[in-house]
Amino acid sequence: MLADMTGMSRGEAYHLLTQVLVPRPIAWVLSENELSGDDVLDDGASHSEQRWNLAPYSFFNGVSADPPTVMFSVSSRSPLATKDTLTNILARPHHTIALPHVGQMDAVQRTSEELPPGVSELPHAGIAAQDWDWPTPRPAGARIALACTLDQIVPIGDRGQRMALSRVHRVWVDDVAVGVDAKGRVRIDPVALDPLGRLGAGLYASLGRPVAPFSGEASA
Repeated sequence: MLADMTGMSRGEAYHLLTQVLVPRPIAWVLSENELSGDDVLDDGASHSEQRWNLAPYSFFNGVSADPPTVMFSVSSRSPLATKDTLTNILARPHHTIALPHVGQMDAVQRTSEELPPGVSELPHAGIAAQDWDWPTPRPAGARIALACTLDQIVPIGDRGQRMALSRVHRVWVDDVAVGVDAKGRVRIDPVALDPLGRLGAGLYASLGRPVAPFSGEASA
């Protein structure tokens, strides 16, 4: 099969690319919704369960280690529409990017459903917000979380597609997946992480069996 992308509609191109760019990691992005006056206490805290937005993005990967930076791409139904995630991080740059595990597949799917602006996906998906040393919490149960601030938004084309570049300040990994190798370096066990991958046509993937070249030692 040889496909010419030039004449494809947006939907056709998406359908093809998401099936050939596989598997893709999932960025589970937790950002802060704008709060009304009724939601905020005198000390600035909030008891509202609607405070946090959580949404998955599978056009996601690392782009730099210096400075530590990841990207996720956000589409809109029209050039003028803006996803809640982008609205939130443009106004309040702190956000958390978690990587869900296979057991959280149903919750990830529920957080992808369209809800009214300002309505939190966490109670909708049965996910708790786990406090940690960062302004935005992490989704409870996720085994990796990146503490991020928005670095920049890069427009792509003229149909409202945008790429968010997020600066990574801290990385949290569940201790169940953390060890030390023979050289005294941190070694993270991908099998214990059990990350959820995204395929095309509504499919997800588990990690399967990791394969290492030669002796099995990771490259430096």
